Amino acid sequence: MKKEAVKTGPAPLGLPFSPAVRFGELLFVSGQGPIDKNGKVIPGDIGAQTKATLENFKRIMEAAGSDMDCVLQTTVYLKDLAEYSGMNEVYSSFFSDPKPARATVQAGDLLFGMKVEVQGIAYVAEKRKK
Repeated sequence: MKKEAVKTGPAPLGLPFSPAVRFGELLFVSGQGPIDKNGKVIPGDIGAQTKATLENFKRIMEAAGSDMDCVLQTTVYLKDLAEYSGMNEVYSSFFSDPKPARATVQAGDLLFGMKVEVQGIAYVAEKRKK
């Protein structure tokens, strides 16, 4: 078995990492933020930034041949834990039950002034691989 990068287009801002790496039936999704296709942070409150972040995460899942129902674990990084409930409200709408295992961390300043970043681990069934 060897690892395989999941590509969704050019690396955001030319940064040296893959959006996700598949190894067997596991998919490791790099930290996603509210970044548009031009590499700019989508402005807005925590709700808007969480929605944009998880839409980017979902796009990667689909590019890997999987979906949000196959996400096993996420780590959410928040600039400020005071925004936990606003993030959580939007986050909950992206996942059906049972929700993925999750840790939420107050990270302080995030790259590019983002308020939220999400990374995760997911399952990609053999038959769903592209």
